[in-house]
Amino acid sequence: MENRYLFCDIHSHILPGMDDGCRTAEESVRLLRSSYDQGIHMICATPHYYPVESVSDFLVRRDGSLQELYKVLERETLPAPKLCLGAEVAYRPGLCHQEDLNKLCIGKSQYLLLEMPFYKWGEEVIRTVRGISNVHGITPIIAHIERYLPMQDKEVLDRLLDQEILVQMNAARLLHFSSRGQARRLLKKGTVQLLGSDCHNNTSRPQNLGRAVEYLEKRGMEDVLEEISHYSRRIFREATDEKKAKEF
Repeated sequence: MENRYLFCDIHSHILPGMDDGCRTAEESVRLLRSSYDQGIHMICATPHYYPVESVSDFLVRRDGSLQELYKVLERETLPAPKLCLGAEVAYRPGLCHQEDLNKLCIGKSQYLLLEMPFYKWGEEVIRTVRGISNVHGITPIIAHIERYLPMQDKEVLDRLLDQEILVQMNAARLLHFSSRGQARRLLKKGTVQLLGSDCHNNTSRPQNLGRAVEYLEKRGMEDVLEEISHYSRRIFREATDEKKAKEF
């Protein structure tokens, strides 16, 4: 499958052995091949980060996982997407005061993929997200916004979305009949600026971003695709300086 849009998959669990995503480097390679075959040639690897682990320990573990993946990729001859490293950082009160928070951003950029709390948001959540931007100069990317929407008051949600943030939705929302209508509305309204696969494996949570792009093309949503492509490529360029990104 090919598409005429250049996309970066901003949210993936493709690194082996890091979290509940790929277990082995071989599984990671298969997922990378699936991504490339769908026309996704740039991927941010964003394993879960939880504060039970220090940032420095997480980074050492993440680098080891990447090197394990590279060893397997170097034996292959087929093309694969370019990679950059980040994290899906679990929200907690006071997160904005963590001194080394910028080390969890996507590559060299100042974008941070943030997993929000699965409860009703209030003033404390708004203050913390605002603080991430004000204290660190980091732009939060709210991960899989669709998961939180049923729990939120519209007024609080609107105030949060009014801040200097970006919003990501999982591609799967566009591929299921029951959710695709709402997903299209969020994209058309501009509530969502980014799509990600949130892929974990090749079976239950596979790469599907290319399929979602194809669906939006068939629906005539080229303007939305152009905007999403623009945002995702900009993040990847800032994360990697693009010329320095490793490609196989």
